[in-house]
Amino acid sequence: VQARHQLVFALRSSSLASVAMRNLWLCCVAVFSMTVVIIIFAPDRDVIGIYTMDKSDDASVPQVILSSETLDQQHSHFRSGPSEQRFPPSFMNTSSASDLGIDFAIVGFPKTGTTELLHNLPLHSRIGMLGADLEGAPKEDYLFRNKMDQWLNPAPYFARVDAMQQRSVERAGHRLSVIGIKDPGIIENEDAMRRVASIRDIKLIVGVREPMAYFQSYYNYRCAEVAGGAKWLEEAKVVCPRAYNHSGQFPPTWRDVVNGCKWAGVDRQDLLFADIIRTHVFPLVPPSRVLLVSTEGLAAKPREIYQLIFDFFGIHEFFQEEVWRIIVSKPRANKGRHSFVSMCDEGHREEHNTLACFLHQNFHAKSTLELYTALSHGFVQSIETASCGRNYMVDTLQCGLS
Repeated sequence: VQARHQLVFALRSSSLASVAMRNLWLCCVAVFSMTVVIIIFAPDRDVIGIYTMDKSDDASVPQVILSSETLDQQHSHFRSGPSEQRFPPSFMNTSSASDLGIDFAIVGFPKTGTTELLHNLPLHSRIGMLGADLEGAPKEDYLFRNKMDQWLNPAPYFARVDAMQQRSVERAGHRLSVIGIKDPGIIENEDAMRRVASIRDIKLIVGVREPMAYFQSYYNYRCAEVAGGAKWLEEAKVVCPRAYNHSGQFPPTWRDVVNGCKWAGVDRQDLLFADIIRTHVFPLVPPSRVLLVSTEGLAAKPREIYQLIFDFFGIHEFFQEEVWRIIVSKPRANKGRHSFVSMCDEGHREEHNTLACFLHQNFHAKSTLELYTALSHGFVQSIETASCGRNYMVDTLQCGLS
């Protein structure tokens, strides 16, 4: 299986495969030890056949042990509906999530508690997380992002998954039930979302948060990265609306981003979580395989939220009590680390009102609440609309609204 995946990854990422799919039939053969893998391409289609042959004890007598799997059989759920809603399936061509070794993904949003989940979930003996498996491993895993080396060469992922399973057997006497990755930027990357969705049965966790607190936290986080000398941010462009007079400062000011300037992922349009979920997730993954977890819920009802996650995975036992005591006693991830801007300061009242007006004009409270309640299995039953003691609906005259 590992050899098959490596070959498919290599072929689909090559220019030869792209030409072949447009113009001609192509039969690719590769030999891995005692296994022969044959992949057939057809004009204007994707991979249409995968044949695997293993040599018998008598090396002169090859035997077909797995008949052709057509792409339509593997991905029929992606080929329904109007043509404009279709998209080519991922070149992984996995028939189930277990083929790749990844069962769930934390796909969004940044600064909503996803790092806390990354560190805490693998403390359960049945759960593994890439990003928490190796000392010094990056907490964001970019397997599904565009133009990443890992996407072209997945072999290290197979090795890490195998190693995690082996350690679990040695330590706990059983294999892990589920293994996940965390990349909260996936939900806003169309190609990455399609690749995740192409893994049949994959489950998604989406973190959400009170919008204004989320925006402040993300801006402060980026400012902290600049202060820490993050080189990649030196090239991050600041893009502002034409009608807005940008301060010209770097990093951009709080006033800049509140008025619509986009910088390093800080974008006020991303405050509309529900709209992004509807447009980026639901066309690809059914709601039954999406779980919404709120930052506020993790803080107020951690035991209930983690139990909800375990139920979502089909895991029926909770953390061991000694592990749970450690989890609830340690400070929450990133709490109070970044304080470049506090929107509750009186000096930022104008920016607060500007952001409140934006939400007032674009935030559809009723439909958002319905979505949140459904995807959180009832744990989100209200949407906090007040911040700094001032409600979003306050000062509506300043929004140009009656």
